[in-house]
Amino acid sequence: MVNTLDFYNKLAREDIFDGQLFDLSGQSLNIQQIKSGWVTFENCTINCDQLTFTNIQDNQLILEFKNCTFNCNITFSNCNFDQLLFNNTQALKSLKIKKGLLDSGISQFNVFEFSNEINSKIELNTDFQITNTEIKEIFSFENINHIGGIFKFIKNIFGDKTKKTGHFDFTYSTLSNLFFSGNCFNEQITFKNNSFNFNLKSYKGYKNNYFYNNTFVKASFSSSNFIGKFEFKQCDFLSTIWFENCKNGTNSYVKFNACEFKGFSLFNNSSIDLLEIERCTFGKSSSFTDAEFNTLKLFEVKFGGGAYFDEMKINKVLDKSYLKDKSKILEWKRTLRAIKQELQKTENKIDFNTYRNYELAAHYKELSLFKNFKDTSILWATKWSSNFGNWVWSLGFTLFSGLFWYSILYRIENPGNYDPEKINAFFVGLFRFFLVTDFFNPLETDRVYLTNPLSWLIFIFGKIVIAFGIYEMIQSFRKFKA
Repeated sequence: MVNTLDFYNKLAREDIFDGQLFDLSGQSLNIQQIKSGWVTFENCTINCDQLTFTNIQDNQLILEFKNCTFNCNITFSNCNFDQLLFNNTQALKSLKIKKGLLDSGISQFNVFEFSNEINSKIELNTDFQITNTEIKEIFSFENINHIGGIFKFIKNIFGDKTKKTGHFDFTYSTLSNLFFSGNCFNEQITFKNNSFNFNLKSYKGYKNNYFYNNTFVKASFSSSNFIGKFEFKQCDFLSTIWFENCKNGTNSYVKFNACEFKGFSLFNNSSIDLLEIERCTFGKSSSFTDAEFNTLKLFEVKFGGGAYFDEMKINKVLDKSYLKDKSKILEWKRTLRAIKQELQKTENKIDFNTYRNYELAAHYKELSLFKNFKDTSILWATKWSSNFGNWVWSLGFTLFSGLFWYSILYRIENPGNYDPEKINAFFVGLFRFFLVTDFFNPLETDRVYLTNPLSWLIFIFGKIVIAFGIYEMIQSFRKFKA
């Protein structure tokens, strides 16, 4: 066990600390100089109030912590190291990296690593706050189970735009309560195979993981699990962005608000409960192929390079539950119309007609009979004759409605008791009734017209209904034609 003075003296003389306990409870340590070029703390425990490294400018310095327990808060202020490494950290109250209080510079590291062994069971309830820091070559945050505390990254710079030889990733980790703002990722950043969670009531008014005003050259969030709401606002994606194989179809809500996608955007094979894209611009093609959403919202989205929705599923559309809440019908119409327009651009006629019918169903649900009598009447007829594009429904409607009106006509023309021996004549007349261009009396073998005005009324109305059913059935088949 050592006191504060012993700690400073040891740090001035030694560069390897193994299995030592630094019990300085209630005290603060402020380190402003490290003489050795490589200092390692391994299997050490540090108990204090605050451990601060201030104004250490040594771009050859490697500071390494292995299997250490920090019952304290650690701060690096206005430091310039070669490498800052934390491996298998057992406990840590908080880690802050920031610029100095009185200057406009930033902290700089060539390499920053905070990682655990694969399948590590260590759980960290830690506040991570990295601000005004430049990581030049390697940033690795790997196999960390961050179950509590905040995770704040503000105004940091990652990588070099010209060299593009760095490696930057957050992988195989649980990351909680994220707030990323004003960061510039000059090289590809990877957020793969992570679980994102938000378990605070609120943080400075925010109630979800939040990325605001960040710039990404390339970024991948593939194979990650978004738990709760995750929002990107006013972020720029300068090249390809991957959101593929993200699997949480029960309680995930991913939102993009006022973002600009200048490269390819890939959401293939993902399963997300709610994906919302609002006032965003996509410069190159976007793909949602084989993706599955319970709810998808698109509002004022510009797909400059086209969007591909092949085999995409929107479960609330497929099970028609999107029609149940009339207050959200307008949102659904906008989304379905946007998808329909992109399908038309890519000449996907099959899915175009499918989403056209979904949109018509939503429009019909929205209309009022008294305010929109004409549109409501047309869509009502379309709904009952084809259920907005179902050819089987159209066939059934045509057959049963034709049989219904023909039966009425038959009884008017044959008011007496029904004669079973005339069953053959009944069906011969029914066949002629289905010939919409045959206006002769279907109950007579000769080519004569009906004479009863009521019979004519039923006859003409029945022909119109049959013709409309046939037309809707043809329309239902049109999506399979070039």
